[in-house]
Amino acid sequence: MKKFIYLLVLVLFACQAKKKENANMVSVSILPQKYLVDQISGGLVRVNVLVMPGSSPHNYEVLPSQMKALAQSKIWLQIGLLTFEDAWKVKMAEINKNLVIANTSEGILPIAGREHEGSSREHAEAFDPHVWLAPAEVKIMAGNILKNLTLAFPENAPVFTANYSRFILKIDSLSEQIAQELKPLKTREILIFHPALAYYARQYGLEQIPLELDGKEPSPKYMKEIVDLAHAKNIHVVFIQKEFDPAFARQLSIEIGGEVVIIDPLDVKWEKQMLDITHKIAAQR
Repeated sequence: MKKFIYLLVLVLFACQAKKKENANMVSVSILPQKYLVDQISGGLVRVNVLVMPGSSPHNYEVLPSQMKALAQSKIWLQIGLLTFEDAWKVKMAEINKNLVIANTSEGILPIAGREHEGSSREHAEAFDPHVWLAPAEVKIMAGNILKNLTLAFPENAPVFTANYSRFILKIDSLSEQIAQELKPLKTREILIFHPALAYYARQYGLEQIPLELDGKEPSPKYMKEIVDLAHAKNIHVVFIQKEFDPAFARQLSIEIGGEVVIIDPLDVKWEKQMLDITHKIAAQR
């Protein structure tokens, strides 16, 4: 039955893949990418986002309505490190043979995904995919987006290039602001439920300590290790993304006499969220 539904969707959407009114559509995997595309395109392209608020990009299943928009897109700007992207790459090649699939992480030095003793996950990423949470990596992503938008819509190249130049200046300014705000930190460890800040930590000389490893909830043994480490390092904040169950984070915060702080790495307002994360980390002093 599942195969039949897929084939039915394939037939229904394939015939609409080149509709004229969607000639300027591009797809992205997550909401922060929409912000990047909008900054560079200046609104000259329509953006279809696959992973919507409340969903996790690590085990996402594309909805039929999103598949239709994806089939009608000129480009799919992937993060390039998410498991669901690989799974859907082949299917989308069948639906829309003209779809350009671009890896916006090309040129970024990826961080290997972390594992813990006895852990395993069927859909674990080989590399940490959270590249959009570090300004240094976003500059590389912006260059890849500019290149692919220019190839797909050459008539708009001057506008894209000008917008890109302004956006790079904005990223540089943001990066300097973050560095200055983090400079006084004495505790440079970040205790976080899901390990989303590895690239951020790498850029700003911090250490990320994840509670969840390889997609699995912490074992009692690992929880004790984290509690002991938090006491030794004087850590009193546990960060957690808004789409995750906070139960373990709350339990840990009680153990260390601290608090749970919510962040939203998948917020479409990328610049605002980067500052929000920074303010919350800096408040640990």
